[in-house]
Amino acid sequence: MFKKIIMTGIATLMLSNIFAQDKNTIYMEGAGAAVLYSFNYERQFTDKLSLRVGFSSVPLSSDDSMGEEVTFTIIPIMANYLIGGGNHKLAISGGVLQVSASAEIGDEEYALGDGMLPTATVGYRYQRAAGGFFLKADVGITPIAGWPGFGLGWTF
Repeated sequence: MFKKIIMTGIATLMLSNIFAQDKNTIYMEGAGAAVLYSFNYERQFTDKLSLRVGFSSVPLSSDDSMGEEVTFTIIPIMANYLIGGGNHKLAISGGVLQVSASAEIGDEEYALGDGMLPTATVGYRYQRAAGGFFLKADVGITPIAGWPGFGLGWTF
């Protein structure tokens, strides 16, 4: 299931080249949909619609002698609807978070499970149509209401 979602997202992003030239954005988000951070690629289909795919991996280690480590991997997949003209826009976003967890205890690795969570945000974005500096600030509606997110990147 997970591979189908990723392959569909990649195919959609590649095929969207027909509809929008020079509308790629790469950015780092602090906090936000993936809770702590995420690296993101966004493809803009029209002036009002874009699709985002990101990646975040957070390892957590125990302090005891067992050497336990749990890693959470979060992949945000979201659609963005942009309202407004010029460089300043209101962004309403929704999608899913693909979440998986794995553990390493000693020399053994265990898959703890994976699942999907709905996610939605609303916020501000500064993005020039000609490309260049990209800035976003938003607030989560789900899964953590009120959770802020801040992104900095480049549109090309």
